[in-house]
Amino acid sequence: MINRILLKSYIGQGRLLLCSLGLVLFAFAWVRVWVVSLVNMGQFEAILGQLKDFERFSPVPFEMLVTYRGRVGLTYDEPIVILCVVVWAISRGSDVVSGEIGRGTMEMLLAQPISRLKLLFTHALVSTAGLALLCAAVWAGIAVGVNVTTVDATIPPPSVQVPFFGINLPVSFGEPQIESFYLVEKVDPATFAASTFNLFAFGFFLLGLSTLFSCFDRFRWRTIGCVMSVYVVQLIMFGLGKAAEVMSWLVRCSFFNCYQPQIMSILSSPESEVSPWSLTEVPEQTMIPPLFFPLILLTLGIVSYLVGAVHFKRRDLPAPL
Repeated sequence: MINRILLKSYIGQGRLLLCSLGLVLFAFAWVRVWVVSLVNMGQFEAILGQLKDFERFSPVPFEMLVTYRGRVGLTYDEPIVILCVVVWAISRGSDVVSGEIGRGTMEMLLAQPISRLKLLFTHALVSTAGLALLCAAVWAGIAVGVNVTTVDATIPPPSVQVPFFGINLPVSFGEPQIESFYLVEKVDPATFAASTFNLFAFGFFLLGLSTLFSCFDRFRWRTIGCVMSVYVVQLIMFGLGKAAEVMSWLVRCSFFNCYQPQIMSILSSPESEVSPWSLTEVPEQTMIPPLFFPLILLTLGIVSYLVGAVHFKRRDLPAPL
């Protein structure tokens, strides 16, 4: 009985935040797909051609960005998407122990016939389910967007190539034709299933890391500060590794290297020879099987939960202030 009450309590605590973040992610993903339809592909390709030196900062090769699938897939790398997942993971993970101690409610909870591990497991279950719903909201926003968005594509007039000069001369000097079609004809929402799973694994790791720090601390503000410090340091390491070749080894030391939703979407295309769910095949873009990336994040999250649970079970809880 107490487990059911505790479950309802945790659901009630995070319901408002979950609904707010879910609506933001769904609406943003939808609008992001609509914005993709407004950019002329030909002009976009010409712009990228002038920025070839900056390709190393891009999560995917520029050739992928000139396709509708590649540009829609960039939704998973948008700061607002990552920020919403980070906010949910850190806010829920930091509240498990240090949040309850700070509010003075931990003694009241543990005075009931419930073990510490059940308390931790119930909180983890609710937080993980909420994280899955947020990731599903991003995927649903993309799916709705590609199904209702129409694209006006400019078809250039036919041309012939002049031998020895390498130039194309138009056969007709008429106005270019405009072709309209639904974006779903070019982009299949199912190709982003692996990217959504990668986003979930990224959030689960941060959720486990926040819970770990929460199990060791008594002040929620300090827990949030420690997690954010780790996050910022890892982000700086990843950025420096991308910017300078002499520091490229820093990329392998950052957990951001395991968050590669664009690679997952590329491998999900019908023309790809390697499946993003493979544990044995190694694609050209990476040096390890693609499914290893989210599995590494999930494993780190589970290890963080286990270490936190062991310490929380043994630690002496301070009296409420």
